[in-house]
Amino acid sequence: MKIINKVIYIISLIIYRFRSFFFNLKPNIQVGKKVIIEPRVIIRSQYGGKIYIGDNCRISAGVQLLTHGGNITIGKNSTINPYTVIYGQGGTTIGNYVRIAAHCTIVPSNHIFKDISTPIYEQGLSKKGIFIEDDVWLGSGVRVLDGVTIKKGCVIGAGSVLTKTTEPFSIYVGVPGIKIKQRYK
Repeated sequence: MKIINKVIYIISLIIYRFRSFFFNLKPNIQVGKKVIIEPRVIIRSQYGGKIYIGDNCRISAGVQLLTHGGNITIGKNSTINPYTVIYGQGGTTIGNYVRIAAHCTIVPSNHIFKDISTPIYEQGLSKKGIFIEDDVWLGSGVRVLDGVTIKKGCVIGAGSVLTKTTEPFSIYVGVPGIKIKQRYK
């Protein structure tokens, strides 16, 4: 049984390495070394924009990385867990050693809707971008909205919606996300 598990593991590594090689062939999608991209991941540069995935990252099944004209940058040693969707319209930058749990959504744009005489879809988007600094953990189902910077060392509780920039090394929970305490050494 141990031999079969080792063979399956080696085959999986070969498949993941092939996928990484394939993505490196596209000039607008760059994948670093030792990146694991599981099956059923969608990595798409639509309407321009670039995607960069740093070394030693893991992108789990069902994740979608969609530029929609902007850029998505993921630092080294970060993980994005199943069914997370990351858009790039206004630019999304994710630092090093970031953990993003399953079912998160990161949206670096917002619809403009001030003019009631014009349909919302015709009014365009505001695009401030999203920055997630190093050593951050987003719990399951977190939503990060346009213009937010999540500072270094933050923990964002499951199901939270972040609408404002955080303070470093803090814990945020709720809708909208509020600081409940500071992380201490």
